[in-house]
Amino acid sequence: MVAHGPALRLTRVGSPGHRPFPPGHGRAADISVVVPVLNEARWLPRLIESLTRQSVGVREVLVVDAGSSDDTPRIAQELGTCAFEGGGLPGPSRNAGAEQAEGEWLLFLDADVSLPPDAIERIWQAATRNEFDAASTSFVPDRGGRAVALQHTLSSTYFRWSTALGWPHSIGGFLFVRRALHHDVGGFDASVMVAEDQDYVVRLRKSGRYTFLRRPRVEIAQRRFEQEGLLRQSAKWLAIELHRVFRGEIRTDRFRYFG
Repeated sequence: MVAHGPALRLTRVGSPGHRPFPPGHGRAADISVVVPVLNEARWLPRLIESLTRQSVGVREVLVVDAGSSDDTPRIAQELGTCAFEGGGLPGPSRNAGAEQAEGEWLLFLDADVSLPPDAIERIWQAATRNEFDAASTSFVPDRGGRAVALQHTLSSTYFRWSTALGWPHSIGGFLFVRRALHHDVGGFDASVMVAEDQDYVVRLRKSGRYTFLRRPRVEIAQRRFEQEGLLRQSAKWLAIELHRVFRGEIRTDRFRYFG
């Protein structure tokens, strides 16, 4: 077991419970979507809307709230997800959601991403062809100029090539993994404060077949770039990467990444 620290104890909020999403979809992949949230009332509806537009549905959508002070819990229920309270940082919240999941596969999504309509079907078909045990994918900005678009293109390219060369990378906003493999590696390490998704895929690669895909391309909100600016946020990401290369995983809050 890797997940250091006590496990989170979730409480289900209202109803419905576990059920296919969206309701009434003709086809549903055996995938449990897990979304950690904290004050995501602005972004969660966009994500859920993109899930309702998928060509293939999923077994369930689990939203794990970390104590939101806005309308996130109410919105999660109204949108038909299986909502829980009692979450924490993204890694532990993902672990807690995975413990509640029933699907053969887990898809960890961030609330501020949006999926193209064929995203679930594309990755599900690859999974059923036994092409990998876990995967992340390329990402594009939801808005911004050419500089932001270029930054995302370069980051996606770096993640794909570094993964191919043996130094796995991911975006935490879209992580697809066999549930059994997630449990085999002990889930996300709760002691890693920043880039917990990168530590996670390094361990996935040691126990299974992990890859970084060109498609689907996931759209990510640019709120961090809007808050901190392109240069400052890019410099922070570079500093985090250099810390991991030369000093190991980040187990303190020195980068103040989550507020």
